[in-house]
Amino acid sequence: MIVLATGAALAAPAPSVKPLKLDLKPGLALAFPASVVDGKVVLGPARAGKFGELQANDGEIVVGLSPKDKTFYVNVVVTEKTAAPVDFLATGYVGGTKIDEIFVHGKPGEAVSQRIGSTCWKVTLNGFEAGAAPAK
Repeated sequence: MIVLATGAALAAPAPSVKPLKLDLKPGLALAFPASVVDGKVVLGPARAGKFGELQANDGEIVVGLSPKDKTFYVNVVVTEKTAAPVDFLATGYVGGTKIDEIFVHGKPGEAVSQRIGSTCWKVTLNGFEAGAAPAK
């Protein structure tokens, strides 16, 4: 039996990356590291807490949903302590049906608040992209 060696090394399969699930319910908040690398947003693992109590560490984004009230909306409040702004979508669902969606423009160092329909069972954060740098 003859074994021929080739100069090509077999590439090991890339480790599978488990997608982050960033789902929120009214009255809750998520904090997660976010950075912009080569023009793409890289997210780290999230930690959960209560709306209004969870604080962002350096390099993190905190997204919270205000508790439901008598209106048909809740506030999506975002605080970024990132080096560059990060924009994303907040999509509201009832079951598997999308009922509302907002585009959030990140502003490092400032709280941003927008309203989304409160009849949703959950709000999913998705579509992360590097935001535009503020004009000077």
